[in-house]
Amino acid sequence: MGTSEPVDDADPADVADDCVTPLCRLRRAHEVVRVERRRTADERAAFTAFRSRVDAIPATAAARTTSQPIGTRPTIGHGAPRMGTELLAVRDAYQSTVMSVPHYEEEYNDTYAASLAAEFGPELAAALTRESVFHEHVRQSVLEQTTVAIETRDEFETVLDREQESVRAAVDELHSLDESVESLGETAVEQQDFGALDAHRARLEVLERRCDEVATNRQEERAATERSMHFDGETDDVQTYLYQDLPVTYPVLAAVAAVGRQIGAVRRDVERAIIQVAGDEA
Repeated sequence: MGTSEPVDDADPADVADDCVTPLCRLRRAHEVVRVERRRTADERAAFTAFRSRVDAIPATAAARTTSQPIGTRPTIGHGAPRMGTELLAVRDAYQSTVMSVPHYEEEYNDTYAASLAAEFGPELAAALTRESVFHEHVRQSVLEQTTVAIETRDEFETVLDREQESVRAAVDELHSLDESVESLGETAVEQQDFGALDAHRARLEVLERRCDEVATNRQEERAATERSMHFDGETDDVQTYLYQDLPVTYPVLAAVAAVGRQIGAVRRDVERAIIQVAGDEA
């Protein structure tokens, strides 16, 4: 890749702060995806371990009454009811798995109750933090919601694998294009005859088409990804989510545009030289 990789828990946004060129930022984007992929895998493994722990915790089969919805209890005196041994075991299991992934504090930094509400919904979170008994129907809900959390992360891993490969391919192709146009740009066009200049122009047209193909492929991949993922109202798409801390939201397209501008500038120089040679020969 041409850049050093950050340590496992490093934030890619803090790596290579002097990285200002589009291609350099594109490499940083690749690091962002790599880190997100690892974190997603860690979370999936943590939820899998949590599910196994909960599966081994016994629960009471007593049904809740219709007057007491899940997560609520009648007020008796002051304060919340004391959590039973099983609920304490659930809490310990959650804290030692889900809340113990290496990036938890950096990315979430919330409480047990807040994390439960975010992952399982407020009703189930209340049942696990405000009840005194771990009812069987609550246990089953926890197992079901944990499975959903695992499956969601498994799906996101697939998306991240595709994104990582897409960015890697774009880096390789745009780096090749950048080197080619830089080489052509260093040619002293004013010293070339018409045939050489025409060959340069043809080569630049090929580079332009390759650049357009990178952009087209990227847009098609983005559309396919958005069809497979559903984001909340605060996030527009996968790239907005992944690259929100980088200078550009769409680093591949930004790099394509930058290389395209380089090609256009060199092509204008070549075309001006062609016009000059044609005028001299007239």
